[in-house]
Amino acid sequence: MKKIFTVILFGFMLFSSASNAQINTYPYVETGDNPVGWNAVQGIPIWSLGTSTVSPTGNINDAALICNFFAYAPGPDGLIISPVFDFTNLSHPVFHFYVAYASYNNNNDSLQVLVSTDFGNTFVDLPTPYRKSHNQTPSYATVPSQITSYSPTSVSHWRHETIDLGAFAGQNNLLFAFRGVCAYGNNLFIDNFVAENADTYAQQNITSPGTYTFNDLTLNFSTVGLPPVSGEIENDNPGGGVVKVVEHLNQDPVPSLANPVINTNNTATTHDGSIFTPNIIAPDKWYSVSYTGNDWRGNAVYDIKIDLSFFISVLDITKLYIVKRADYTDSWECLNTTVTGSSIQASGLTSFSDFGVAGDSSVNPLPVELSSFTSVVNGNDVTLSWSTSSEVNNSGFEVERKSGESSEWITLEFINGYGSSNTSHNYLYTDKNLTTGIFSYRLKQIDFNGNYEFFNLSNDVNIGVPLKFSLSQNYPNPFNPTTAINFNIPEDGKVSIKLYDISGKEVAVLLNEFKTAGYHNVKFNASGISSGVYFYRLQSGEFVSTKKMILSK
Repeated sequence: MKKIFTVILFGFMLFSSASNAQINTYPYVETGDNPVGWNAVQGIPIWSLGTSTVSPTGNINDAALICNFFAYAPGPDGLIISPVFDFTNLSHPVFHFYVAYASYNNNNDSLQVLVSTDFGNTFVDLPTPYRKSHNQTPSYATVPSQITSYSPTSVSHWRHETIDLGAFAGQNNLLFAFRGVCAYGNNLFIDNFVAENADTYAQQNITSPGTYTFNDLTLNFSTVGLPPVSGEIENDNPGGGVVKVVEHLNQDPVPSLANPVINTNNTATTHDGSIFTPNIIAPDKWYSVSYTGNDWRGNAVYDIKIDLSFFISVLDITKLYIVKRADYTDSWECLNTTVTGSSIQASGLTSFSDFGVAGDSSVNPLPVELSSFTSVVNGNDVTLSWSTSSEVNNSGFEVERKSGESSEWITLEFINGYGSSNTSHNYLYTDKNLTTGIFSYRLKQIDFNGNYEFFNLSNDVNIGVPLKFSLSQNYPNPFNPTTAINFNIPEDGKVSIKLYDISGKEVAVLLNEFKTAGYHNVKFNASGISSGVYFYRLQSGEFVSTKKMILSK
């Protein structure tokens, strides 16, 4: 029999305190190494931050969130509350995480996922409630009950969970919570929490062996686990489960916390028998797949097939791999891959995670291979430069910018590409006269047939404060009827810009307000005044500057 013991914690906040900023950059990945903004609210301290013996990616003694049902008599419950999420620009948000759990003598510990839309005052069930326990079918437990304190010792102990949050698309100020309810069972581990957007989302109930199709992805289950037949022993999970598939379209599937991005491959073969380590993963489409039916009784066995009709970058289908990884924190692993018609297939799988298509760029080049993408700041101008090592069907690049205060990307310019080329090409674009602030940039590479993919600048660009006052010549000049005036102030203060006619009479006040130090601009619409020569005068503190403009209607 287990001994009951008490652990005293001073205060309820187990992790780093939350910041005021909402999470609005995706994918968001939390591995437990530095859980900023996650907080525990509990009486008896069942939740803590600790380590698992083996993580979902095979790391030893890796950080994980632990709900200690092993130490307490039935009854205690507690919440782990997430940072605040902003889904304003997500069309179909989803959460992923990994869970590993064993009971003790089949005691019925349980886990819920809750949501708050009122800044944490109340937490309620999701539109499709997430309430899992040991005694459910399939069970929430990933390994059989045991009488010693549990910690996962193999990647096979972990199950990939996906939660559909499509009902919250376009919303912000959202908090989510894990609620553990103790039944005096054993330890529950949660790791590798990921929030991201699904370009498409689908799910199906898997109730019997057979073929299940999700757009270009097909899963063929040879076993899903059925109730035992009289007189026979059924060792895998009864009743099947639910498959959930998140499709990522025209996104780079490579960004990863793992090194290397693709593991060295010495054994997995392509359809023609080749063995090599891929150096590219197709961005056309990749998938995150989870299955609730894998539990302590055993795992399903299935084949995965990907129809490459959608993929524009394939030249030799016989030299491709299906690759698999746990999530963004893991390296891609090659699977033995065969070809059936226009599809490639990997067989005999038992776990679920991310899947993609990989190859060698010398045989199956990506539509565009970007070899570099950098930025240089000169005052309040940003020069972007990028290079391609090869191009296939490349119409060109849209240059896009997002400011720190906004989550909306705006298109700045379209730069023509070189179509199809095996030689390198260099590109340049300068974004001029920016205001002070932080900006992000990306390229939207567009093929002639309309397919596209994004390349993000790896760093944000910070436009700082100018060293001295200045007033620029309006542009355009002459103009009709609108023009823009840029000015720089190195310190906070009141700024006025007034317009005078050639006789010195004040015609309009273009600006008269307090401004913070930085680079600024003001737009002027002269539709209400007649053509002629005018003067505009800026004053800020002791600084005064006057310039001439010409309105030509």
